[in-house]
Amino acid sequence: MSFSVKGDYFETCNCDVSCACIWLGAATNDACDLLLAWHVTEGQKEGVDLAGLNAVMAVHTPKKMTDGNWKVAFYLDDRATLEQSEALGAIFSGGAGGHLAALGPLIGEVAGVTPASISFSRNGGSLKASAGAVLSMESEEMVGMDGSHPPVITNPLLGAVSQPVTQAKAGANSYHDHWDAEFSGTNSFVTDFAYEG
Repeated sequence: MSFSVKGDYFETCNCDVSCACIWLGAATNDACDLLLAWHVTEGQKEGVDLAGLNAVMAVHTPKKMTDGNWKVAFYLDDRATLEQSEALGAIFSGGAGGHLAALGPLIGEVAGVTPASISFSRNGGSLKASAGAVLSMESEEMVGMDGSHPPVITNPLLGAVSQPVTQAKAGANSYHDHWDAEFSGTNSFVTDFAYEG
C-alpha cells in the first residue's frame, strides 16, 4: 500500500437538499458548483507524514455530473513541504489511485493546483473551511427524525467518499478564482473519510 489517510471531510454544492447527483440524477440548477474540503488527522504516502494538513477542491460540472467535462481547481495546504504537497496532490486528485481515481475520467480541465492558507474547523455538527481569500465554505449537519442524530446516507451511486455521509445544509459558500460561485441554504454532506491505495 503506497498511501493511507483518514480524517474529516465535508462538501457543499448549489443543489437543493438532498443532492440528486449522488443518485446519478440531474443537478437542481443548470450546472453543479461543488466545494470539497479534507482535513487529514492521520496518514501517510510512501512514508511522508500528512497528519494535520488540509486540501480543498472547487468543481464546476454540467447539469448531469456523469456527462463529465468537470472543471476543477485544487488548493493544497501551504504549510506542507514539497514532498507533502506532492503527496496531497496525488491522493486528492486521484492520481495515486484509490477511490478518487474513479472520478478522474470525469475531469475535463484542471484549472489550477495552488498552495493556499487553508483553515478547517469542525465543532460538533458545524464545519467551516477556507482557502485564502478565494474559497469559503460552511455546513451544519441536520437532525433526523429521532431528534438527536443527523440523517445518514449509505452506499450512494456517486461520491468523493465511499463512507456513509450525513445530510447537512450549506451555510454561506463562495468561490472566486477560476470561476465564480456563491450559494447558501443548499446541500451538504459530512463524514469521516478514509482513503488508501
